[in-house]
Amino acid sequence: MTTFSDRFRVRKPVEILSREDKTAIHEAALEVMETVGIRIHSKSARDALRNAGALVDEATAVVKFPKHVTNSLMASVPEKIVLAGREKEYDLPMDGRHCFYTTDGCGISVWENETQSRRLAVLQDIRDSARMADYLQYCSIYEPTVVPSDVPEDRHVIVAMKEAFDISRKHILSESTSHPDEARTQIRMASEIVGGIDELRKRHIMSAMVCTMSPLTLDGNATEAGMVWADAHVPVCITGMAMAGVSSPATLAGNIVVNHAETMSLACAIQARAKGAPAMYGSVLSNVDPRTGAIMLASPEGILLCIMAHEMAKHVKMPSACGGLGSNSKVPGMESCIENSLVALGSTLFAQEVNNGLGLLDCSTVLSYEQMVIDNDIVGRALVFGREIPVTKETLHLDLIKEVGILGMGKKKGNFLGERATMQEVRQFFRSDVLSSEPFDQWVAKGRKSEVAAAKERADWILKNHQPEMLDRDISARLAGIVKGAIG
Repeated sequence: MTTFSDRFRVRKPVEILSREDKTAIHEAALEVMETVGIRIHSKSARDALRNAGALVDEATAVVKFPKHVTNSLMASVPEKIVLAGREKEYDLPMDGRHCFYTTDGCGISVWENETQSRRLAVLQDIRDSARMADYLQYCSIYEPTVVPSDVPEDRHVIVAMKEAFDISRKHILSESTSHPDEARTQIRMASEIVGGIDELRKRHIMSAMVCTMSPLTLDGNATEAGMVWADAHVPVCITGMAMAGVSSPATLAGNIVVNHAETMSLACAIQARAKGAPAMYGSVLSNVDPRTGAIMLASPEGILLCIMAHEMAKHVKMPSACGGLGSNSKVPGMESCIENSLVALGSTLFAQEVNNGLGLLDCSTVLSYEQMVIDNDIVGRALVFGREIPVTKETLHLDLIKEVGILGMGKKKGNFLGERATMQEVRQFFRSDVLSSEPFDQWVAKGRKSEVAAAKERADWILKNHQPEMLDRDISARLAGIVKGAIG
């Protein structure tokens, strides 16, 4: 019997970095951590690291990591974890042989296809994008995907998470937690769903993103939140965002050295605080546009950087959340399809475990419901390329080939269309919800719909017809009380 996670299983990945390459990058990062250090603006993290043997300068907040300390702390990071759904059906094993996809949480605007313009994101967009994510078969994880402008800044994270918990049965990733109190509130909500903090430590129905600050810095409040997540054993997605040519050297290898040092420093802080707490090596890397200074997330170099970061994650035996979609395109269309197709194809061939950005445009700042549908289609296609291809007696079909024979020769059939095996097996072929495969005349008769128009029609249908299985009402009411208490 197949499971939800089976559709994301991929074959053994290919690699672009040799063992010698990875060792050289790793050793360079260790040297940076030991000699230059990492500025850590979190007293809790500095105290934990000092107790673990790191050298802390309180005047500058710079922490230096002797190699033996880093190696010892990194050894306690769990190599494999399960990102749990509200229901076990949606559990996602992080085992190096699956490739999962999530929305992203940076949207401040929403694309309106009818007017070809943008509007500010609102709380209803959290609800609608959560319903879309619940429906789309290749969306593995839901991350509240916009910053709602109609919710005060000091509460939008926990309000959005309440909506996510209510609506989505899939794993929930928290984005942009910028204060430890926000982390505590989210932990209380997640604990209510699973039946207590002890259960949450065992069943990870949520994970949390904590970003580093390049070069070689960990933010204060975000890292303090990371310590709270660590105490509760909520998986922390350590997300480095070094930009080659700006916050790291312009070479791909130099960028990865900076990112690797930052990622390991936070992973070490988490282990120093709570040994065995789960953490993911997450990276959304990019390069600078030399003409404008703009970020290039979906450039060929950006794609390669995320693949390299993924391989470094595996080198240090950490679950990987490196890379994602998030096109530079300003509108849904050709550019977003080209860029996201390359990213998605790479993610399946290299088995990048968690990839974010479904439905986001303009460097993940603009939500497009049409793009959510298009990206779901892109991911489905990419996963076909990543699948294991069984070559067995049953799949070779030698007996059937002999039975059908040559077209037009004697009494044999000459084609496979009417065979029972064919009728069963063609159902496994990928079918698009967006792109047309019908003859030209039929396409014309149906109105010559563009891909974006077809995606808009599909998104509208989902929002009108899909009714998610909502969180139990009593639990939802308790979550509402937690949110109310947190925001006064």
